Amino acid sequence: MAPGRRDVCRGPGAVGTCATAQVALCKATAGHRQLVLQLGGSGDSPRLREERCRRSAEACELSMGLRRVLLAGLRQAPASPLERQELERLWVLFLSTLELFLQDLYRAQHLCQLFSMQGGVAPLCTGLVCWGLPSRRGGRPSQPPTTQCLEEEIEQMRAMLAEMESGANIPPWTVEATETTQPAERSSTRERMAWGGPCAGHCCGVL
Repeated sequence: MAPGRRDVCRGPGAVGTCATAQVALCKATAGHRQLVLQLGGSGDSPRLREERCRRSAEACELSMGLRRVLLAGLRQAPASPLERQELERLWVLFLSTLELFLQDLYRAQHLCQLFSMQGGVAPLCTGLVCWGLPSRRGGRPSQPPTTQCLEEEIEQMRAMLAEMESGANIPPWTVEATETTQPAERSSTRERMAWGGPCAGHCCGVL
């Protein structure tokens, strides 16, 4: 870790606020990913899908707030070069988090279409002809509310990513990935926070 970086991350300014929000966003997206992985499985249920929507909304809300603070911090004159480096580092981490979150949304959309709670499991295309009676419901089946909700979430994330990429000129290749090594015996949450604070763990530094 660079000298003084821990103090910058813990400070009350824009960097400290963004670092805390980034940790909260990572927790929200990780919880959302765990719910997505259960879609279509034995633990799938309407309650699980409602919880996924809630976690997704939480992640979207955190993303909008973090984007606003990061953009404001990057557009104004930084207090020090180190603060500017930390804001750029957090910006790249934020972009990576949103890209992974968008992938999870696409995965959730696919699984919700394949395993619909309204009509059971969607039939797989095997090439076999069904000799049963034709359905009395004409036209294509209506989309479940979950699928429509996911489409809106995906479009919102795609628009946010496009706006972020054009809002700040920070090439991702200017940030070098690093990893903070922590002692093996420090396993508790409090000790991990004391070791590196909100910026501990997998990090990156500006080249």
